[in-house]
Amino acid sequence: MFLKIGELARRAGLTVRALRHYDDIALLVPSERSSGGYRLYGRKDVARLYRIQALRRLDLSLADIQGLLDNAAGGLSEVVARQVAQLDREILQASALRAHLLALQGQLQASQEPGIDDWLLALESMVAGAKYFSDDEQRALSTQRSGFADATAPERAELTTWLHSLVATGASPESPQAQALAQRWIALLLEEAGGDEGLLMKIYAMHWNEPSLHAMTGVDRAGIRYISHAMAFARLERYAPYCSAGEMATLRQHYVAQTDAWPPLIAEVRQQMSAGAPADGAAMRALAQRWQALSLAKAGGSASLHAKLQRAFRHDAALRSGSGIDETLAAYVGQAMACLDGTQVS
Repeated sequence: MFLKIGELARRAGLTVRALRHYDDIALLVPSERSSGGYRLYGRKDVARLYRIQALRRLDLSLADIQGLLDNAAGGLSEVVARQVAQLDREILQASALRAHLLALQGQLQASQEPGIDDWLLALESMVAGAKYFSDDEQRALSTQRSGFADATAPERAELTTWLHSLVATGASPESPQAQALAQRWIALLLEEAGGDEGLLMKIYAMHWNEPSLHAMTGVDRAGIRYISHAMAFARLERYAPYCSAGEMATLRQHYVAQTDAWPPLIAEVRQQMSAGAPADGAAMRALAQRWQALSLAKAGGSASLHAKLQRAFRHDAALRSGSGIDETLAAYVGQAMACLDGTQVS
């Protein structure tokens, strides 16, 4: 199996220009050329690129990397081990990636050559965090996660097994078991994010969008959606003290149906807020209209029930926890809502 330069660049998180530069300086020379002169990269090339990327993350220059790869006595397993230690300190998904890298290292020590898909999966996972988090956010997450990932790894594995079991047996996300699973799952993610609801939503987006993380964690989009819906049912029950029996019946009919629409909307609003966009600007007004429509829809179109949900959400921290909506974001949305119709919403 050979990859053209564009495909390898895309999957490795590099530019075509960077790969051409690696070729020009003889750091990574493709094994083959097509009849038309196009660069073609095989398994050994991808393995070498993995080594280059791993060493780049250790802040080595390209010249130093070339010297190490061409002259060092140490094998690829040593490079993998060094990168594992670095990733444990630096990036959000280190716990999942660490398991994969250790599996690769085990194959190398057993004199087994990993397949090209194994290398590509590792490369994709290495660059995933940078797509979603700033350098400061990655450092904050790294500090927060120091020692946290290893301590919680057994519980995460147990929760994943529990999730697969519930899905396989057809258990409803509304079941008490599913709700308990979801609440603990979200609590772990929020703890990993240091209680930052904004980072929590970025973690959610990364795990939703990255196939490499699905493969490594064993939780795909269907699993994430199951957890989200189970969490929505759990949050729904928290509204019971604020609502009548008839209102709760309405909520059970409409509330969870809006679950999938909230994370991307919250992410868009937070992006506007982080960019300093005015609450009364055109972009935020459009988002506020979507927010208002979703808020009303989850209340079954009832304005009075909608108002009760707003008050409960503002005053009950347990309802906000793990929702991706903190007080700052709620206030920002409230300002935008006031520009629409003179009302405020959280």
